[in-house]
Amino acid sequence: MRQQISHPTTKGNLPSFHHPKLVEVQKDLELVADCWDLLRGDAKQRHLPKEQGEPEEAYKNRVRRSSYPSFFRDGINAFAGVLSRYELRGAPKGLLDAQSDINGEGDSLKAWGMIADSLVMRDNGCLLMVDMPKDSVENRTIEKAQGRRPVFTIAERCNVLNWKLEKVGRKHVPIAVTVLEWHEVKDGDYGMKLEPRYRVMRGGEWQLIEIVGEKTDQVAIEVIDNGVFIGAGNKPLQYPPVIWYGPPRDSFGDGAPMLLSLANLTLDWFREYSDLKELLHRCALPVTVLKDAGRTDADGPLTLGPNSLVRIKDPNGSLTFAEPSGSSLDKHLQHLAEIEKLIDRSTLSFLFSNSSGGQRTATQAELESAQLQATITSLAEAKSSCWQSLFELWGIFTGDVPEFGAGLDLLPGITDKPVDDALLTLAGTLYDKGLLRRETVTNLAQRRGMLAPGINGKQEAELLAEEDAKQEAKLNPPIPNPNDLAGDNVDAQGLPLN
Repeated sequence: MRQQISHPTTKGNLPSFHHPKLVEVQKDLELVADCWDLLRGDAKQRHLPKEQGEPEEAYKNRVRRSSYPSFFRDGINAFAGVLSRYELRGAPKGLLDAQSDINGEGDSLKAWGMIADSLVMRDNGCLLMVDMPKDSVENRTIEKAQGRRPVFTIAERCNVLNWKLEKVGRKHVPIAVTVLEWHEVKDGDYGMKLEPRYRVMRGGEWQLIEIVGEKTDQVAIEVIDNGVFIGAGNKPLQYPPVIWYGPPRDSFGDGAPMLLSLANLTLDWFREYSDLKELLHRCALPVTVLKDAGRTDADGPLTLGPNSLVRIKDPNGSLTFAEPSGSSLDKHLQHLAEIEKLIDRSTLSFLFSNSSGGQRTATQAELESAQLQATITSLAEAKSSCWQSLFELWGIFTGDVPEFGAGLDLLPGITDKPVDDALLTLAGTLYDKGLLRRETVTNLAQRRGMLAPGINGKQEAELLAEEDAKQEAKLNPPIPNPNDLAGDNVDAQGLPLN
């Protein structure tokens, strides 16, 4: 279970107040967070309920034997990996210089972006923040000499507690945002504990607040730290330097988690697989059946083993092994397979595997690919817009203004099936026979990972064609025209004139 605050969440005069949109999806956010963390802690008990009349010890053992798959997390990581294949366009030079450690904690811009992408896929949004070190300097020269620069940070959706928006032009801009933070506090000589702090951003100012007390009528607000967001030229900012990163269709803090159905499917699989393992644990072993009319209790226990001999005196006696009959196990296996098909359709795996059985028709493949491409394109547009805003905030803090239309370009063909060596070899053979264009072979080589992602297949083919033309000119130089060599001193047959 994740950290929970004990402060009042319905009192509008406290920073712990929860926005109605957050309250609406809070249970869903907890569910997808449990799936993302692979049901860590007591999450297994919450998603695998105790059966009526089940003994406590038997229930604990059943929970201990149950395992949760990483379908949900793997699916999100796959989507985030797709969105991480991009090229920056028109980014400020200072940001490019700092992209190897964009958050001050060692994460590159691409790694930091993948974290944000994963949170968007999981929670349907997250808050991106840009901040500058608190102390100001006299000028940009000193700032560069000291290595002072903005840092990018991320707040999970469940920690964005409340906000207020204001319409500026055609957009709704956040003018106040409160973010929950967990700070380590000393507890004894060696211990530590986590305590909640509330970062309140209003206009161009910010405060770090601690709430003392838990009961509504006994709480007090204590400001631990505060400051002002200062931009280039020591100009204070008018709005908090934050950006809501989420699907284009949803506004700030809105919308249910986009992969909530996938999370529920994985939990269905978890419970079904738990039942199957319980059946196997209790019923899968064969049972010894002894029919011996002449045997009595005085004969003692019957011992079976590799060196044991069972002698049955009664002519009607027998020793056999019986296994549980019925189709329960088969039905569980079939149900698991059906759930796995649905999970595959909700993730990228349907593009690159055939676990659902059978070959897809061209129409099925085209529809499924189009559906995924639409999702990826929508998220890519949202990401490009957010990155453009990040570049602009960087420019506001540093004066390093990005180029017009700055953002990122998602690389083409990222949802294509990976190319193996056999296909690449076949493409080379077809090219040698004049049945395939060079540009096509170059693109296949790029998808195989033999060329850098940023290389343009068409441009590469054009450069190769130019090199081939130069090499051909060296091997087969043109025959000089006598008129060109001697000018007017020769006749049409190349003979000298009188």
